[in-house]
Amino acid sequence: MYLTNPFEQFEIILLFRDFAGSIDVSLTNLTLTNSVGIILLILFLSIVVYSMTYLPNNGQIITEGIYLLIYSILHEQTGKKGYPYLPHLATIFLSILLWNWSGLIPFTFTVSSHIVITITIALSYFIAWIIIGFNTIGRKFFDIFCPRNMPSWLLPLLVVVEFLSFCLRPISLGVRLFANMLAGHILLHILAGAFLYLMNAFILLAIPAYTIVTAIGFLELGIGFLQAYIFVLLLAIYLKDSLIAH
Repeated sequence: MYLTNPFEQFEIILLFRDFAGSIDVSLTNLTLTNSVGIILLILFLSIVVYSMTYLPNNGQIITEGIYLLIYSILHEQTGKKGYPYLPHLATIFLSILLWNWSGLIPFTFTVSSHIVITITIALSYFIAWIIIGFNTIGRKFFDIFCPRNMPSWLLPLLVVVEFLSFCLRPISLGVRLFANMLAGHILLHILAGAFLYLMNAFILLAIPAYTIVTAIGFLELGIGFLQAYIFVLLLAIYLKDSLIAH
């Protein structure tokens, strides 16, 4: 059944059900995957910190590369005002990257393939950036809805367009990540199923099919990284509107 239904890999399965008083402490494949991923991420970063050497090892190179990537995004978009948010954006980048890549392991679960997860994260940042904007620049935050040097007769229309565009930010953030992960994993699932069929029916065609599946798998690794990068990049761009008056 798993090989014939490409959507079954996204099903949330209840693994353990229990209540601690009125609190539901049930365990699903979503919470299990997320918990294991967080634990592995913490262990990896802890090992890197406690094994740091003068000449960087592989773990240091990877960690410092991610740090410099997020630093360059913030420096380019927000300047020094965005530096306090670097650890937070680095954390969400690693989390999304881990969610995207973990789904490529056979019989695992892709957390970022559920729109309720991606929209919730995007909406949380959307609200947080609004609060930060009012706390940082006050009423000047509304300037993002009023483009400068516009004809007075066109300004009301542009304000409406900018406001709608602003309100659609969390939807675009969440749907982009969800749609790319969903489509990529469905495609990979279908091609893997075709490869297994060819293994039994036409063995000669199985070799090129395996090559295609492997290529798509590596492509999904790249897409998983790219989607995490785009998510953080857009968060930094939106953060700029909350820190710098227009």
